[in-house]
Amino acid sequence: MAAADMEVVIDGQTRKLPMEMGLPFEQVMQEVKKTMVDPGISITRVKLNGEDITGSSWERFADTTVEKIKILELETGDVKKLAVETLDSLREFTDSLVDELKRAAEQFRLGNEMEGGDVFSRALDGIQLVNHTTAMVERNLEIESRYSQGNGDSMSHQFGNMEAIIEDMFASQTDRDWVLLADLIEYELIPHFAKRQKILGMWKELTVG
Repeated sequence: MAAADMEVVIDGQTRKLPMEMGLPFEQVMQEVKKTMVDPGISITRVKLNGEDITGSSWERFADTTVEKIKILELETGDVKKLAVETLDSLREFTDSLVDELKRAAEQFRLGNEMEGGDVFSRALDGIQLVNHTTAMVERNLEIESRYSQGNGDSMSHQFGNMEAIIEDMFASQTDRDWVLLADLIEYELIPHFAKRQKILGMWKELTVG
């Protein structure tokens, strides 16, 4: 298969890397990673043809071969350091999320289903962000998510528990049982995140230990 030099912008510097024509995007990224000699440095941001695809699944770019890549821009950094910094932000964001959940429960108890629904909807978006960020931090810090806590709990166990809680909340919302929804938020979901905060605290101790 014919090869050609492909221009890749890494941390603002343009480099020419030999790539086989027809090579799909995922393999292109693998070849780029091979050129990074410092094991502590990883790719932290990816822009493909002007689109920021950081965190996106590369499966949708299966048909994007070398010939279709007009510009590939990458940023690198110490992912473990970034993950530690993100861990602190995650704990703060989770505290804010709990405050939102408390407001939602309060509004549902007062019978303000419209306002409570708006707050609850924002909280659900926050929960998705917290879950995604937690998984990213765990992966980049190489902390085993099954790490056993003193009470036998773990983050993976918490993820599993939350699915059942969310299902019950959606069911109560469908039934328009706002009191039950407020109970689930207050007595199930908020304590759930309190347990996760304890685990994040242990992760923090592991990173500085």
